Amino acid sequence: MASTPGAIARKQLRTLPLVALIYFSVSGGPYGLETAISSSGPGMTMLMLIVIPLIFSVPCALMNAELGSAIPLQGGYYNWVKFGMGRFWGFMEGASSWIASWLDTALYPVLFIDYLAVWYPALERGNHSVFSLWDGAFSLDLHWVAAIVFMIPLGYLNARGSTAVGNTSIGLFVVIIAPFIIVSILGLIQVAHTPGLNPLQPFTLPDMSKMQAAGAGLGVIIWNYIGFDAVSTVGGETEKPSRTYPLALLISVPLIMVTYLFPMFASLGSGLHNEDVSLWDNGDFALVGDLLGGPWLKGAIVIGALVSQVGLFSSLLMSGSRVPAVLAADHYLPDALAEVNPKTGTPVKSIILSCGIFAIFTALNFSTLIDADIMLNMFSISLEFIALIALRRKYPLMRRPFKVPGGMFGAVAISVFPIALCLWIIQSAWVEEPVSFWIGVIMLGGSALLYPVLNKYVKRGRPDDVHVSDTIDFGPGIDTVAILAGTVK
Repeated sequence: MASTPGAIARKQLRTLPLVALIYFSVSGGPYGLETAISSSGPGMTMLMLIVIPLIFSVPCALMNAELGSAIPLQGGYYNWVKFGMGRFWGFMEGASSWIASWLDTALYPVLFIDYLAVWYPALERGNHSVFSLWDGAFSLDLHWVAAIVFMIPLGYLNARGSTAVGNTSIGLFVVIIAPFIIVSILGLIQVAHTPGLNPLQPFTLPDMSKMQAAGAGLGVIIWNYIGFDAVSTVGGETEKPSRTYPLALLISVPLIMVTYLFPMFASLGSGLHNEDVSLWDNGDFALVGDLLGGPWLKGAIVIGALVSQVGLFSSLLMSGSRVPAVLAADHYLPDALAEVNPKTGTPVKSIILSCGIFAIFTALNFSTLIDADIMLNMFSISLEFIALIALRRKYPLMRRPFKVPGGMFGAVAISVFPIALCLWIIQSAWVEEPVSFWIGVIMLGGSALLYPVLNKYVKRGRPDDVHVSDTIDFGPGIDTVAILAGTVK
């Protein structure tokens, strides 16, 4: 008989696989950072790659370490917000994160096939189309079929369990990072042996102030540093989560920084686009490999780009599929989605549903929709920081194996910059990408309007899923079991 997410007892994930999963949830390698150079300039890009993780990623990791070690349950951030701010905001956290995954995770099969189409032009979007709408914006073609084929084995891998996904991610990480280690070594050697070469110049693009330069590339940099909360959704599948999760986060933040900084600095020293840094574009790391090491290194970087899409999709499918499972376990979605395979500990039906939704979005040319994704992510992250503070106020004596130092002041202090950046990005979307902004608003508004409907006609007064955990303690005199069982509002 299938169990529900809250009843999972099998602990599968250890530190190293969890680090690999966090890496792919956040990064997947430096691919895509090239446009930051053409937006902000070499020096400003390097500066932001150092500063943004200090004011954004480190606070996010600290917040996740405290909440993930204190409440290591399936659904992760959904439960943090639910226990801290109430059921409505918990639902909004889960719904916004799940919807964001439709726009985000479905991108990686598309990118994988786009890369393959360089070698096999028949796979380009629009070729061999059998059905098309909106001037090709929605197309059922060979590109779409190939994207479906890409998802099937990774869906099966996810159905086998989080251990299989985590161990596979370790191997994928090695394949991705190996050519960038070589690029870093060769690039640093070239910088050292080229008199007068300063990879950080020009610091910004011509006729651009430092403030304008920072604003131009900020979205790209932040996009490459968000996602530390993703693997919290498999808290119930993590071995010794109160220790493993904070340790994995502690390793992941500097690991991601290093795998950005060294390849970027080396690439700037390669000589590519030195005459006009505004020419930097996605895919240029492969050209850097060709300049520094020849065709074999270029090929290794292109293969790494393909492998990166595999790791990103697999890890995000794993973390994202737990969200509809826990929403179903709390009776906001059909109960069948909450069923967990007792042998593998995975919500197989939720994985299948997620892949089905992604299949729809892979048929879309959804550049506008993907811009709305970051709005939903910023909304979710803001709720998590608010939940950190709310839980400190609500349960001051709660057992917190890892605790952000400084008491309530420390919790508030680490929340200021991330929430400010989230608000800034949302405001920028309003000004610069109004269509994407309103798509995000409509999705959030629709979720808010859907909550009372689902609460009345689907949940129908039934209690939340019964969580079983002997590692959680909300404090002396507080009925932890009742809170976990969802009988305390």
